[in-house]
Amino acid sequence: MKKNQNPTVAVIGSGFSGLCAAIQVKNHFGIKAQIFEISNEIGGTWRDNTYPGCACDIPSPLYSYSFELNPNWSLHYSGNEEIFDYMKHVARKHKLYEQVRFKTEVVRIEWVNDDQMWKVQTRNLETPTQEIITEFYNYVFAGLGPLSVPNVPPQFKSFTGTTVHTALWDPTIDFTNKKVAVIGNGASAVQAIPELRKVAQHLTLYQRTATWILPKDQFRYSKFAKFLLKYIPFLMRLYRNAIFFQHELYYLNFGYHSTFIGRLVHRLFTWITASKLKKAGRPDLIPTLTPNFPPGCKRIAKSENYLEALAQPNVTVVTSTIDKIDGTTLIDASGNKEQVDILVLATGFNVAGFLGNLTIVGRDGICLNKEWDENYPDTYKSATIHGFPNFFLMLSAGSALGHSSVVTIIECQVDYAIKCMKYAMKKQLIAIEPKLEAQKKYTNNIKRQFKGTVWETGCSSWYLNKRGEVYGLWPGTVTSFWWNCYKTGLGKNFIEYK
Repeated sequence: MKKNQNPTVAVIGSGFSGLCAAIQVKNHFGIKAQIFEISNEIGGTWRDNTYPGCACDIPSPLYSYSFELNPNWSLHYSGNEEIFDYMKHVARKHKLYEQVRFKTEVVRIEWVNDDQMWKVQTRNLETPTQEIITEFYNYVFAGLGPLSVPNVPPQFKSFTGTTVHTALWDPTIDFTNKKVAVIGNGASAVQAIPELRKVAQHLTLYQRTATWILPKDQFRYSKFAKFLLKYIPFLMRLYRNAIFFQHELYYLNFGYHSTFIGRLVHRLFTWITASKLKKAGRPDLIPTLTPNFPPGCKRIAKSENYLEALAQPNVTVVTSTIDKIDGTTLIDASGNKEQVDILVLATGFNVAGFLGNLTIVGRDGICLNKEWDENYPDTYKSATIHGFPNFFLMLSAGSALGHSSVVTIIECQVDYAIKCMKYAMKKQLIAIEPKLEAQKKYTNNIKRQFKGTVWETGCSSWYLNKRGEVYGLWPGTVTSFWWNCYKTGLGKNFIEYK
């Protein structure tokens, strides 16, 4: 391939990561990236998740692009439909729809050493044969999303009633006067249970561990507030920044949980749980619904009605695991039987190294899926990987958050990727990739930063890999992540291909 100033770019996925990458590549280089989307619409997580009560637990002014501020949010914490509409608006504004190849699954990407390009293999899901189509690109952005492949435990496949996963919601299912069982109590269960309980005859929650609940400071924006945010210069930016720094302060609990601040937060959360259940007339549920680990070890859920819903007469909380299933009867480890009509799986996602179902093969035949399955997922700047030239993996290992908006993380990663591309184009390089020693140093530093944080206090969560190592999170503030990406290390820490 000849050196040129106009490389080709492939973007996999059209969620927040994919849209951001495509927009910035166009803005900085005038390149219209080819976006591959497995569904028939953009939106990623906010297109797919439509279960009752689905909403974001980060304030809307912060859970949005800094370059596309929206003064028209109806709620402080928006529901999935409003976030989805925002993303479609952004895509239309930047004319991205004409760049998207819908109903197209990227099954494999492979770096071809001889051509110094990425071989991207796709299949059109709308064609009868779904034959593999091969194309070549200079750069690849993978916006796969860490929460994209629903985890469906095989033990529940023998249930003969109606089964639905919260991430694969079927709106045609009628829950009215039905006996419902919910498996799991993560974010989706916390949001869905209060809504399902309203119509179900009875709802049984099967929880392995309790979830810390923080009251949601939800409110509706008035027309006057929207007017001010829209027409007073810089007010929307100042408001967003205020929310950002408010959430940065939350990190004190996560990074310093064993200090006075952490102990104070723990006592506060314990008091909130107890007071809510006492007010609801169910003090007997306090031991069951109070977690035995510090707040933040698993993701904290925000809700104004979850604990209250579990205190209702038509809800039962079971802490025993399901041992077996007989038709529509669930039998827990204590031998208790529960006949239900509908089984709701709030069992989260198969993070699988943040790679979804995509096979990624780098230089010299290195399979990233195999490498990350067997070893700690090493990266450089949480976006680039040794052995994978011109490849940027968004929201991968070391980039998720427990206290703030991942949209800001995405923008930092894309900005870092743009700097890498500009460096390569300025020096007329065919490709660049981080050096192995730089990657090892970076990963070891991240591991050191996890020491003493709340995430290493022993609870089970998707933040951990199968060896119990924390790998899914950035161990600091969002500000520190921005600084981390700002200091690219280009030149001394990269291999350059001419």
